[in-house]
Order: sequence, then C-alpha cells, then structure tokens
Amino acid sequence: MFNSSFAITAAALLLAAPAAASAAEAEAGSFTYQGVKYDYTAEQQGEVKVLKGSAYAGKVPFELRVNKRTVTGRFNGRPVSFEVKDVKPIASKAASLAD
Repeated sequence: MFNSSFAITAAALLLAAPAAASAAEAEAGSFTYQGVKYDYTAEQQGEVKVLKGSAYAGKVPFELRVNKRTVTGRFNGRPVSFEVKDVKPIASKAASLAD
C-alpha cells in the first residue's frame, strides 16, 4: 500500500524533475501534489538520476535513485522500490512546478 501511494508522488517527481546538464550541476525544484509541497534537487550521476528532497514542510525526507528500469530509495526512512513502468503519469497540471 505504501509503495503504491508513493509511486503516484514519485510519478510527479519524475515528471517535474529537470534533466541536469552535468553531474556537478544539481537542479532545484518544487511542486504541490494533493496539497503537499515537495522540494527537491535532481542530479544526474552517470545513468542514474538522484532526487533528494523533503515533503510536509521539510519534515519528511526522501532520496530516490532512478535508472532506466527501477526507482529505489527511501521516503521518510522507509525503503521504496518499484519499476519505472509501474509509475503511471498523473495529470500534467498536478506535476507542474508550483510557485
């Protein structure tokens, strides 16, 4: 249950996260999904995109490592793991950057 609800949020992150120009250059962003604001940085490290950030006013940290097939990481200290193909895109307005 936790992984499936988090997968929706991860979809928003994956759609909203900009592609970093290089590993040394992290891009920052934020968006709001279902009333919760997510702040993050996205950094390309080789073939892996690393998303680091927090939700709920900085109280819930997360870090996701996204490659071509899988997403792994931690959300609020809990391990998460799912396949990219299982992430269903949400409406583009929900994934757009807030602010």
